[in-house]
Amino acid sequence: MSDNLINKPYTSSRSDIQDVLRDSRLPALIWGILIYFSALYSQLPMLPTWFEFMMFTALILVHILLHWYAGYVVDRRPWIYFVTQGGIVWGCALFMPNAHSLIFVSLLTALAGQSIGVYAQRMKVLLVCTFYCTLFSVSLVWIGTTEDLPSTVPSLFFVMFFVIGYASLFYKQVRAKLRTQSFLHELERAHRKVEELTIANERQRMARDLHDTLAQGLAGLIMQLDAVDAHLENDNNHRAHEIVQLSKAQAKRTLSEARSAIDDLRSYSAEVIDISKAVQEEAEHFSHMTGIRIATQLSIAHHVVPKLIFEHSLHIIRECLANTAKYANATNVEVVVVARENIIELSIADDGIGFDTNLIEKQSGSYGLIGLYERTRIMGGEIKIESGKQGTDISVRIPLQQEDTNV
Repeated sequence: MSDNLINKPYTSSRSDIQDVLRDSRLPALIWGILIYFSALYSQLPMLPTWFEFMMFTALILVHILLHWYAGYVVDRRPWIYFVTQGGIVWGCALFMPNAHSLIFVSLLTALAGQSIGVYAQRMKVLLVCTFYCTLFSVSLVWIGTTEDLPSTVPSLFFVMFFVIGYASLFYKQVRAKLRTQSFLHELERAHRKVEELTIANERQRMARDLHDTLAQGLAGLIMQLDAVDAHLENDNNHRAHEIVQLSKAQAKRTLSEARSAIDDLRSYSAEVIDISKAVQEEAEHFSHMTGIRIATQLSIAHHVVPKLIFEHSLHIIRECLANTAKYANATNVEVVVVARENIIELSIADDGIGFDTNLIEKQSGSYGLIGLYERTRIMGGEIKIESGKQGTDISVRIPLQQEDTNV
């Protein structure tokens, strides 16, 4: 017997066997009904007695019911199922002697084909076929028709061979369908997981945007209002008026950025951005507002900077300068933006009082520093923060060849 006919496409689990047999119930039901009426027709013109008719009908019903619930019956002792079904087929043949060969050949070959869906080993399928061939031979001897042995037993064997071939193809298709359904369920679970991660990433992005727009903008306005108050106390109205005008511009810019963040209008397309000009304007605005001297070293000529890198890099520089103004008590700041081959290096250093870098992510409210790490991760870069009594130095290395890491 060909190995390809009875080899299973993969080793089935117990639940797989139940699903495969459940899908084959309808063909088994139709086959059993056809054999039932064919056996009754073969008895004509002599009709069976009421006892024979009732017993044959009852046995066929039990045979079909066992087929219907085979997925549960073969759960632990499948050999009991096949032996019981063989005995039922024998009983059906005894009550319908004129249809003896029809019943045996038709029902036993169907059971042999069903063994393909139960057993993963070829030898067990061969044992089932051998058992049924032996059972058929013994039944011929039982009813005294041994002269039919040389012709009917080989016929039964070859019929089983073709039925097993058909059953093998059928169960392969069933298992392929079950495997596809399993993959679809896994895909649905993965899709739900992606949705959950997307929502979490979106919340983080919104938190960063709120911090970088509203929080930073309002913090800058508070510092400017403090400066206005100080100048008014010293009767320096002209300087106070200048700062008020700058505050109005800062408020308008903050409002614009907040609307952009809320509407999610920022597109991360690979546009060419003049990052040098943006950093220089940010540095001049910072120095004018705080009075802290700032030096810039910008060397990124002839390099294409994607908008993703531009926006996140500018937010990193802006956050570092804001922290310097609020906490560092620094008098000098240096901002360096250098492009080397496929790497952009950012460096923001000050001569302030520094802070304990071990407390990052441990203290509540340090959303700005956490945002630095998140933005660097989104760009696929590396960040290094060094701080001490001599000041703070934040270095970021960003690859220009961006993968699809946008969140």
